[in-house]
Amino acid sequence: MPREVATWPYKGFDYDARVAHLSRAIRESLPDVEWVELVAKSPAEFKEPPGVGAYAVVIVGIWNGVPMRVAETGKPTLLVDDLYGGSGEFLLTLAAAAQRGLRVAGVASSNFSDVVRALRALAAVDALARSKLIVVREVSGEAFERLSKLVSERVGTKLVHVKPEELVAEYERVSESEAEPVAQRWISRALAVVEPSRSEILKSARMYVAMRRLLEKHGAQGITIDCLGLFYGGKLPAYPCLGFVELLNQGFVAACEADVDSALTQMLIQYATGRPGFISDPVIDLGSRWIVYAHCLAATKVYGPQGPEVPYKIRSHAEDRAGASLQAYWPVGEPVTTFKLNVTEKAAAIHSGVIAANVEEEKACRTKVAAVSNVERILENWNRAANFGWHRVSVVGDFRRELVTAAKLLGFRVVEEDR
Repeated sequence: MPREVATWPYKGFDYDARVAHLSRAIRESLPDVEWVELVAKSPAEFKEPPGVGAYAVVIVGIWNGVPMRVAETGKPTLLVDDLYGGSGEFLLTLAAAAQRGLRVAGVASSNFSDVVRALRALAAVDALARSKLIVVREVSGEAFERLSKLVSERVGTKLVHVKPEELVAEYERVSESEAEPVAQRWISRALAVVEPSRSEILKSARMYVAMRRLLEKHGAQGITIDCLGLFYGGKLPAYPCLGFVELLNQGFVAACEADVDSALTQMLIQYATGRPGFISDPVIDLGSRWIVYAHCLAATKVYGPQGPEVPYKIRSHAEDRAGASLQAYWPVGEPVTTFKLNVTEKAAAIHSGVIAANVEEEKACRTKVAAVSNVERILENWNRAANFGWHRVSVVGDFRRELVTAAKLLGFRVVEEDR
């Protein structure tokens, strides 16, 4: 409002100085995000800049109508309350926009790091909408087009259909000498190689190089493969498990079983946290109050590409005792956040816990990360509000706030499974 108007923050408030301070703080805190800035004092002053996919509306003064005008664009909009300056319009706009089904979330905190976390979630949603995901599976063009259209409408990600034959052709072009250094590095860093032969691990390294080439060829940030169906059907020369670990450790998305929802979840987690997501088949253990996240691979650089590597063993794939996979040992005592998007139902599931153990059990998948959580509530709520399937995606760290914010910015309802 004009400085002479008696309103919050107060008559004579120096809005320009406050705007300059907040602008500088945001840019310095998130230097990897490209910001386009506009100061608007009325709805008429807001003009949509070209190329902008999401909005952060920092409210430093109240009753000008701009926040709702921005939310009405339909693009993801994060409302930020500059405390004691924008609070009234922040609260009323957030509620009204949510009631209208607009893609909004809000943050109001005296701790600026909370604002930064919310802004990073906004940037993650925008990055998700600008990404490509390769899907390797046998599917009709019509069915894939329907899926691709739904994903594009709901989250913006472009799906790229790659037939299994294209992946296998890339694999055949990878020589053993090219793959050998990768296989040797995996073996040398492992606690042990239990079942697989060196030749089997070499085939996995060739599969990794082939997947990496596909990502480069299509300009994609992630890949998901119908690994079980294709391998069981004799149409895949090696499991992608070890190659998936390598890609995850590098900051790519690599998702099992052509599970597009899990791949998109993994992608959103990567953008919001800088850390890889672990896709798993959870097991509930009421006796230990554990939820055990089980699958035949998990990233070993759980803190991101620049972080340390956790211990691992190279194992066979569990169900068929064939190929090569990985048993990772995640850090006990660390918080863990588990998330899953359901694009069809526009819903997101989330729960959290603390890593308690790495389970040694021959039954089921090789990697088994156990977390203490409110397992009674998780069991009671499992897939009751929406069908998220069996898979969930876990990340080391407490990122509940960021992921809930991201889900709201997507326009998805949030199901807190442990509450």
